[in-house]
Amino acid sequence: MRFGALVLASVATIAAAAPTNNVFNNVYDYNSNLEEFYCKVSSYIEQFAGDVASATCDMSNVALPAAASVLPSPTGTLKYVAIGRGTQNYTCADSTEDTVPVQIGAVANLYDASCIAANFSDLLDLLTEIVIDFALPNSSVQTPLAPANIDLLGHHYFSNSTTPTFNLNTTPEKQYGIAMASKKDAIDAPYGSIVGQNNEGYGATTWLYLTTIAGTVGDYKEVYRVNTAGGNAPTNCSGQASTIEIQYSAQYYFYV
Repeated sequence: MRFGALVLASVATIAAAAPTNNVFNNVYDYNSNLEEFYCKVSSYIEQFAGDVASATCDMSNVALPAAASVLPSPTGTLKYVAIGRGTQNYTCADSTEDTVPVQIGAVANLYDASCIAANFSDLLDLLTEIVIDFALPNSSVQTPLAPANIDLLGHHYFSNSTTPTFNLNTTPEKQYGIAMASKKDAIDAPYGSIVGQNNEGYGATTWLYLTTIAGTVGDYKEVYRVNTAGGNAPTNCSGQASTIEIQYSAQYYFYV
């Protein structure tokens, strides 16, 4: 897969769009994470400016985060890395402190971060932390994910109460398959993970190891959810609505 000018042009666009004074800082909620992101982008533009043609999206050297080593190791070959941005969804039978929220699934857009993962792993991790503070994307549009301008890869939802589904068929031209999965293992997000929007919330949702089940379209074998930010529900339902949507971001690794 060729890295080439496309991704470089995307990161050049976001670097050029970086706010440069205190007025813009206030308008765009410019913060230290964004500043670090734009600085890294600028340095990579300089690094690759004269050698774009030689850069590739070679996934063979992309690895799961070290903290995921306690999960089962992948048996397949890495196909895609995506950034997920959406909500983890819960329900409350009543609004008392004696009732615990029950998870009823998740809904998220998935954005293709494969080339970023292959070339700029530090940008990938930083971007996953940043996007939770941007507006929740609309699932019905093809708009790239800000601030990195990476394209929509697919949608994540639950086909039923127990079946997480990753539909990567987004347009007639982009038919990349559907991974229907079953959770096989989970670990708590590491200490220091982003707990929610503006780093306020109930904690980062768990890291997951999923294997595909009947109904999958394509050769997908395993899906990992790692480097989560936000997504956890409150510890009880006191004062909560019957349905709770908690915003989150995460990285998804798809193996075939």
